[in-house]
Amino acid sequence: MTLPFRRSSFGMLAGTVPLVAAACAGLPQLEIRNTELDLQRFVAATNDAIACRATAAQNPRYRILDERMPLTDIGSASLPQMTDPSLATRAQISALDTWSHDLNACREQLLQVTYNTLPSFGPIIETARDQDDATFVQLTEHKVTWGEAVMRLKGNRTTLRADLTAHADQVLAELDKQQQEQLNRRATILSSIIRVLP
Repeated sequence: MTLPFRRSSFGMLAGTVPLVAAACAGLPQLEIRNTELDLQRFVAATNDAIACRATAAQNPRYRILDERMPLTDIGSASLPQMTDPSLATRAQISALDTWSHDLNACREQLLQVTYNTLPSFGPIIETARDQDDATFVQLTEHKVTWGEAVMRLKGNRTTLRADLTAHADQVLAELDKQQQEQLNRRATILSSIIRVLP
């Protein structure tokens, strides 16, 4: 399944989808189908969140922010953005307040679907959201410069990716364990049947 994800903070979620889907190969057909449908809903919600963020970023009122930090892909920050020693102005803080509201609306839609499809991934996404919000708060309180904020947001994205990958690995390990237990039960049943045959 090819997924057209950008490098936004939502796009990294796509990396977990093939891992979880790969683990479903040994599950009963109904469980496989339910998992596939959940993954499709999760992928669609991730795409919707990416589109929501991109649409919000195109609003002219956010140009003042886009000059200081990339709004759709923090990984594309330029060296001047990463080293910007400026503090946020009143106009930038006002725009950041509205941007944060719009961004959280995009995230909330994704979280709703995540909790309905892959609930164990929800807290990871919420933690990343909270870390980004904490960076925005520090920026508005003049505790960090724009460059420091950009670097923290980049670090938050990297942490989110690592946490999602680690959790996907845990889910895969649990699914592998369940599959092995199911095979062992079948072998035990078959062995019992064979022993009682005349």
